[in-house]
Amino acid sequence: MDWDQARAVGHVVAALAALMAGAVVVALPKGTSRHRALGAAYAVALVLVNVAALSLHRESDFGLFHWLAVASLVTLAVGVSPLLLGLRSEAVLAAHAYCMTWSYAGLLAAGCGQSAVALGEDRVAWVVPAVIFGVLVTSGLVIFRRVPVELGRLGART
Repeated sequence: MDWDQARAVGHVVAALAALMAGAVVVALPKGTSRHRALGAAYAVALVLVNVAALSLHRESDFGLFHWLAVASLVTLAVGVSPLLLGLRSEAVLAAHAYCMTWSYAGLLAAGCGQSAVALGEDRVAWVVPAVIFGVLVTSGLVIFRRVPVELGRLGART
């Protein structure tokens, strides 16, 4: 196995780990030690996914999946950094909740988009962006319904 294959395998393994850890984090009660531990595992896996994605170059240009990786890293940083700095205000918790759920939505969207590529749909240029857009719109509908409810349970205002 060469270096490119190893990075690709690492990317897939980290993505599967992030998908599983993220799904459990979304389902768990928020603010618990389990939520924090699995959230940390999710964050580490997501960093590995994105670093691998940025290092994989199948095309000569900085493509859609590279931009998604950058957006994912920014969203993750905004969602986690204040908590790592010990900040716990209502605004910080709300930003954390929205950023982290959007980071998971982005992971799902990228995975579905990559699946469309793997199924050979990249021959029709609009299919992959349409799949990603569809996942993000659907996720947004869920996020803007569920996150305020979860924040309300924690006593945080949106």
